[in-house]
Amino acid sequence: MQVSERPIAYSYLRFSTGAQAAGDSIARQSSLATAYAIQHNLQLDEDVKFKDLGVSGFRGKNAHQGALSAFLRLVQQEKVEAGSYLLIESLDRLSRDNILRAQAILTELVLAGINVVSLIDQRLYSAATL
Repeated sequence: MQVSERPIAYSYLRFSTGAQAAGDSIARQSSLATAYAIQHNLQLDEDVKFKDLGVSGFRGKNAHQGALSAFLRLVQQEKVEAGSYLLIESLDRLSRDNILRAQAILTELVLAGINVVSLIDQRLYSAATL
């Protein structure tokens, strides 16, 4: 979406219930993304943030209708460049749906050249690491 010498990182924030909005979910997930971007010399896109706030990942709604769906469309349209990063608190933020569907989302992203980072354990999922 932007031209940069540094790889671009996009944050994806998700929590399941509106009650969690009153907690620290947004601040925690945002600060993890910011810290990772700084530590790995990534340009965190502050203009485009993908948020599914109060959207459950249990039935995959976030991947079909939510902000994650929008990100997946941008990847498919090549508006998010290969080599970009998707920063998520943990893999279960992508989906809590059937394991095969969740794996399909991760596979789709990785095959498109997107580096997916689980921030909680600092795990990078990419074509090179898988």
